[in-house]
Formats: sequence, structure tokens, C-alpha cells
Amino acid sequence: MQELEKIIGYEFKNKKLLEEALTHPSYSNNLTYQRLEFLGDLILDTVIGIYLFKKHKDKKEEFLTNLKASYVNRNYLKKVCDEIQIIKFVKHKNCNIKRTDKFIEAIIGALYLDGGWRVVKKFIKRFILNRELEPLKDYKNLILNYSLKNKGVVPEYKVISEKTYHNKKEFVVEVRIKGIKKKGKGKGENKKEAEIIAAKELLQKILGHTF
Repeated sequence: MQELEKIIGYEFKNKKLLEEALTHPSYSNNLTYQRLEFLGDLILDTVIGIYLFKKHKDKKEEFLTNLKASYVNRNYLKKVCDEIQIIKFVKHKNCNIKRTDKFIEAIIGALYLDGGWRVVKKFIKRFILNRELEPLKDYKNLILNYSLKNKGVVPEYKVISEKTYHNKKEFVVEVRIKGIKKKGKGKGENKKEAEIIAAKELLQKILGHTF
């Protein structure tokens, strides 16, 4: 724990908070990272939203929304986790943990409870807002324009499954365009996120390249 505290530049007064943030359900059924992840997710959205709002005073809501999505999406947060090597400190029982991004959100929750807003904002600015990102593309709008232009129809989105894991929703959505055999599938914590991922996958299949 001391090694991780040195990396993030903060020494916890309540060590149990950091321990909880790094405990996977496979290791313990009691205190695990999920509650702190829930809190950290809310805090991350708020801090980044306010930061971008103040920084880009001339930008419209759509730009700010898409740029915020770049900073809070799971792939980017996973890269941040890999840089900090958070997985090295996670307590688990031989699990192949793919969603390491969840632990950085849990640490953000723990930092807030232990040190308050000043500490948590410093962490987010140092490790997450420390580089310039481009706004995420609006893949739903891109696939809509392609569908209307080439087939004269709008894409059809369908929820394939909806599950709840540890008080969090998981949606799987499929998107099709009438007259095109290919389809896209996306998974997300809400329908909008799943639809965006599905639209991106379908666009990649149709155009034959990645974004």
C-alpha cells in the first residue's frame, strides 16, 4: 500500500479505504471496491465536467459532452490504470480482471472520503486530465447519415439483454440497417453507451477500417 501511496502522491489517513478500493469480490464478500467505484464515478464526472466547462468557454454542449466522454470512457481509464500499475495492488483470487478502470474510480472515491475535494481534484488533474484528448466521435450520428444516404432508412437498435451486476446495469444492444447483412453489437452500462459502441462496430464493418 505504501508503494501505491508514493505513486499517487497521497498518504491515506484511513488505510482501510484504500484497501477497500483495491479489493475484488473474489477475495472478499464484505468490503469490496463497488461502493467506492460508484462514488468515484460520480466525482470523476463532476470534476472533469467542471474543468472542461471552465477551460473551453467558447464550446457548445455537444463538444463538451463528447470531450468528457473521452476522459471517462473505460478504455482511457484502463490506460491510466496500466500506467499506475494499479492491478499489481489489487486483492483477488486468481481472477482475470479485465475492467481495471473500475479500480481507479474506486480510488477516486476513497481519496474523496479521506482527503476531500482538494485531494481528489489534484489526483484527477495529475493522472487523468494530464493530456489533451480529442472528443469521441458521435458514431450514432455517423451511422445514421450513412444509412440515410445509402439506404434511405434509419438504423434499427434493439436491446438484446439487460442484466444487473453488483447494483450496476449492463446492456447489450444490436444495430442493423435494412438491406445490409452486417450488424453491430455493443455493451455498456446504459443503453446510450451500448448503442454508440454498436454503431461504431457496424460502421467499422461496413467501411472496412477502424477508428
